[in-house]
Amino acid sequence: MRRCMITLSVFALFAALAAGVGCGHHFKRNASSPSPKAIAPNLEVVSRSSVEPDVSALPLETGGKPATRPGEYRKLTAYECRYLAVKNAPFAEDLDAHPENQSPKHPRLHPRQPTVEDSELGRRTRGYLADDFRNTAAGEALEQFFQLAQSEGQFDLLAKSLEELRARLRDAEDAERRGLADRAGVDALRVQVLDLEARIAQLDAGIGALNAGLRARLSLAASDPLPLFPADPLRVRPEDVDAEEAVRTGLYYRPDLNLLRTLLSDEGRAADDLAQSLLKQVSPLLAHLRSNPIIGVLLPRGTRTQQEATRRQLESMLASRERQAEAEIRAAALTLRGHRLATVAKAAEVRGLAAKLQEVEKRAAAGQPVTAELTKAKLDLWKGQGELLKAAIDWHLADVKLRQAMGLLVRE
Repeated sequence: MRRCMITLSVFALFAALAAGVGCGHHFKRNASSPSPKAIAPNLEVVSRSSVEPDVSALPLETGGKPATRPGEYRKLTAYECRYLAVKNAPFAEDLDAHPENQSPKHPRLHPRQPTVEDSELGRRTRGYLADDFRNTAAGEALEQFFQLAQSEGQFDLLAKSLEELRARLRDAEDAERRGLADRAGVDALRVQVLDLEARIAQLDAGIGALNAGLRARLSLAASDPLPLFPADPLRVRPEDVDAEEAVRTGLYYRPDLNLLRTLLSDEGRAADDLAQSLLKQVSPLLAHLRSNPIIGVLLPRGTRTQQEATRRQLESMLASRERQAEAEIRAAALTLRGHRLATVAKAAEVRGLAAKLQEVEKRAAAGQPVTAELTKAKLDLWKGQGELLKAAIDWHLADVKLRQAMGLLVRE
């Protein structure tokens, strides 16, 4: 027995020494000695040279046939876009179908399940979070919808401009062959044609990307060969938004604010776990973290002191979010007004350009040599119409931002 005790003592001593040596080595390496730095690679030293693309593998001439749009589309309205985005918002349906949204029929038989009060509070909290996801998804989808409308409209205007410039280029090349035109004018027209071809190609690629993005957001078939056509009148409303009323409406309806209000509705007691999850999402340092997991098992789940601290943090978060929401709504209302005024100015400019084109066309019909002037009038009008389209789209995008900031996209 004595020999056994001695053996155990010696074993314990060696174990302690081994642990001490290991801990001391670990402590010394981490606390007093800096970690070894990686050896930096020795890069080659060179002199400065020009940066140019390598286009040697590309054809010398363009194809001559710019991209064209198909004749058939899948019609998509702004209402359908918003509805489908809300319906297919990520995680929203999962939050609505969360198993703890419903309390058990016999709570005493399920002591670990939430009570009726906890279930109702959890259902409302998850519902507001789901609505926040839906509101954001609808805003992002409508933004792509109106960008697609602008791209499709710009494509038609650029295609007409390209057709007009190509006709003038053919006339100039024919005149040059007969010795009636200089080389500089022909080269300038050719540069304009090539520039328009490049812009149309980029626009066509952008339309394809917007189609792919919308199909994913709206849960449409990705393999459908027919592109989407954004069918909307693009009407710009003449009246301005009442900023004060918009702020009151937004502070009442915004789901992210109502989520925080729900968590505060029972003094932070019933929804303490949900509140802690939200605080951890904002910043892990805000939540009450336990360094020892055994403490979470031994102590009651949530003390009064912790609940009061959680409530103070939620109140601070709510006040901050309300200030941020008000700023977003006011900024969106002012931006909407600015785009409305810009659209008014562009519409007046387009009317003037259209009147000028009519005047030149009358002179051309009378037999006057105004071919170059007529081409310029057409190009100026189409360019102005493109700028007017952009101004109207900017107004609609600002309107979407305002409705999203007010939390209305999920309620319309």
